[in-house]
Amino acid sequence: MIEMRAVLEVTGGYLELSGRMTRHEVGAALVAIAEYGEDEDFSPEMLRALLDEEMILMAGGLEVRDTGSGAEIKPGCCAGLESWRNWGELLGGKAPWLGHSPEPGVEFAADVVRLSQDAERPESLACEIPVADLPRLLEGVRQDLLGFLDLVRRWAPDGLGERLAARFDEHFHISAPL
Repeated sequence: MIEMRAVLEVTGGYLELSGRMTRHEVGAALVAIAEYGEDEDFSPEMLRALLDEEMILMAGGLEVRDTGSGAEIKPGCCAGLESWRNWGELLGGKAPWLGHSPEPGVEFAADVVRLSQDAERPESLACEIPVADLPRLLEGVRQDLLGFLDLVRRWAPDGLGERLAARFDEHFHISAPL
């Protein structure tokens, strides 16, 4: 079975964004978004500063897993959640930007999209996604991100929840239908 999840890069790996996150995980996600790769001491002022940013970025992207084979395709370097909707381009036979170092491979065959973690290592495990399943998988990601926004609304410190959720939705195009 193929699973697709929105993930945020945090120190030590990736954190899945959804409405099933704990309060601690939401806090870690807000820290990662506010710091965006910088190692600073976190403060609520960093979240307030996000409200004034021209562009908010989230290091990460979409992760695909094949629970049968164990294959996992993680976002490459410089990929971000701001382009998660570009995965819809796969429906038209176009490969979206999935990052680099390593650069994920995308191949189209009949009614299947084959994703590998490293385009230069075709022997590595791959995830084969039936094209017909892509709309359902992307809608699942959208629902998970909507759940994350709900948790941000409830749990962001200093009463910043509504405003942060609105800014995240604006920059990551979460609530608009696919």
